[in-house]
Amino acid sequence: MPLKTVASIDIQRLEILDADGSVDKSLMPNVSDALLLEMYRLMFQIRAFDERAILLQRSGRLGTYPMITGQEATQCVPPLALRPTDWVVPTYRGGGVYFARGMQMRYGLLYWAGDDRGTRFPEGNHDMIFSIPVGTHLTQVAGLAWGQKLKGRGGAALTYCGDGTSSKGDLHEALTFAGQFKLPAIYIIENNGWAISVPRKRQAASRTLAQKAWGYGVRGLQVDGNDALAVYAATLEAVDRARKGGGPTLIECETYRMSHHTTADDATRYRDDEEVALWRKRDPISRFKKFLTKRKLWDDKKEKVLTAKTRSWIDAEVKAYEEFPAPNPLNMFSDNYAAAPWNLIEQRAELEEVLKFKGGAEVLMELPPSEGRFP
Repeated sequence: MPLKTVASIDIQRLEILDADGSVDKSLMPNVSDALLLEMYRLMFQIRAFDERAILLQRSGRLGTYPMITGQEATQCVPPLALRPTDWVVPTYRGGGVYFARGMQMRYGLLYWAGDDRGTRFPEGNHDMIFSIPVGTHLTQVAGLAWGQKLKGRGGAALTYCGDGTSSKGDLHEALTFAGQFKLPAIYIIENNGWAISVPRKRQAASRTLAQKAWGYGVRGLQVDGNDALAVYAATLEAVDRARKGGGPTLIECETYRMSHHTTADDATRYRDDEEVALWRKRDPISRFKKFLTKRKLWDDKKEKVLTAKTRSWIDAEVKAYEEFPAPNPLNMFSDNYAAAPWNLIEQRAELEEVLKFKGGAEVLMELPPSEGRFP
């Protein structure tokens, strides 16, 4: 007997910018020249910073570092569609997001050097530090979005996850909640082709990752993640929809991790050079530069000026990072509990005695003040 169709879905993909810098004018978002130039600056500078951070790690001046080369559009552009009062929670590969939100990158370096003073955000900023365990933040973002809805001020919450994380239960639990309560949440999947060494084709049998959204009453859209204009247009539409009470959106950004997973990884062991070369032709920064040049907004002279400014800026951030005073080791006991338990109090007292024994009481006096609450 013939079956009745009760529901069907269409998965749409947004592409605006071609590899040669041409655009589909019918899809072009209304963006000022100033904002276009800001997009380019952010992407250009975070890539240069990324390259310097790798050198710092290779020379023993930084801990393990997660590179974002190739993902600059998905990192730097979505925050431009938000207000400072909106919540943003990136992943550990989120340096570009924090940069676009105003963080001084000296703190990013400090964090990857193992110093928790690197979690400092600009005053009034509504970002949260990422979690290394992937996916654990996704339900928390649903909670942040619920809080924004209860306030009734049109606020939103945006977060990221990778293609590998999209296979975890955290995303599905978050989408269930966000869809059911029509929360002003935007979930961006940075589908960069690889979950460390596991390829996208092993992550899910579905044709796209965007279609996962529809099972939860969430709008799903696939975007060319190396097209800064498409990423901006999709995020802006999702944010506007969220502010008006239209509910959550899941955006799958197809991009590529052109470098290793982290500085502790060797991507040449599981992917071939031809694949990387193919994606280099789709580089988000070079595409956008061609676009700006066609619009008479960019030229070689401006590129040289930005290059010089970027080098000076990075030098200053690295200098500031390396000149941070040594942290007070007693800080490890701060901000763990509202009221410290007895065993933590005893451990802190024991460390104080160790410090006194090694260098005398003056050692404690020379340390910077202990930060945070204790007990």
